Amino acid sequence: MKRKFLFPALAFAGGGFTYILRLMQNLTGFEADTGLPVAGNLWSMLLPAALALVLAAALLLAHRAPVCKWAPSGFEASFSSSSTGFLMLLTAGVFLLGISGLLQLAMNLGLLPDAVVLTASGLSARSVSTGSSGLIEGALTLLTAGCLFSTLPACRRSGSREAGRSAAPAASVNGLLLVLPVIAMVVRLVLRYRQDSVNPTLIAYYIPLLALVLVTMALYLLAGFAFQSGNSRTFLLCAMAAVVLCITALADDQPLYSSLFHAGFSLTLSGYLCLHVSRLRMI
Repeated sequence: MKRKFLFPALAFAGGGFTYILRLMQNLTGFEADTGLPVAGNLWSMLLPAALALVLAAALLLAHRAPVCKWAPSGFEASFSSSSTGFLMLLTAGVFLLGISGLLQLAMNLGLLPDAVVLTASGLSARSVSTGSSGLIEGALTLLTAGCLFSTLPACRRSGSREAGRSAAPAASVNGLLLVLPVIAMVVRLVLRYRQDSVNPTLIAYYIPLLALVLVTMALYLLAGFAFQSGNSRTFLLCAMAAVVLCITALADDQPLYSSLFHAGFSLTLSGYLCLHVSRLRMI
């Protein structure tokens, strides 16, 4: 049973390692005046190598996961647990996503001063979404949090002491509510790419962009379980990769709502990851 939790352990350990490398890259890998990359910077070379190594380890670990035949109630059978710890992890992540969306909306509506939301001085314009783009991103994050929150009852499996319902999840999941976050993240990805792509320094923004790509893929694979087409191995790989990249992205100078976005998804996907691996033998 304990071997299964190598999946979240690898995601957090790998993310912590690449976070340190990204932090060192941000501190030493860019010129202070121009923001251009410093040629031959050690940390800039080590980071992609470390990411490739961690993701290769995740691929090997996911390949060893059992291939399962999913029951008609695919999501409920694959992600429900009586463990309060896993549910708290998932709930905390969804809560942070909701706060992120609210903060971004409040800033763009002028309800909060910028000093409350911008956590670092000298943030580049690419880091802050303003105007209609910022409002759309905030609304999409809030929508995603609401949709993922709706899965929490289905992730709660009654304990053996609860009125003889030990084998039944508390509720079922509406598949449409898992499709909406995928659409929301695709739209957010387009908006972020349009804003970031004007920056000639690719290494300055490729980590958060890759994190958003992997988050979108993980949510897409998560939604597949609600339509009885879940793929355990692919979901485990994408969820681990998304957690690693979200933790790594926390090292960047960014608004508070962006930090909460990455922290929220690292916890949310870790919660789904733990719930899923705890159920593999039981399916």
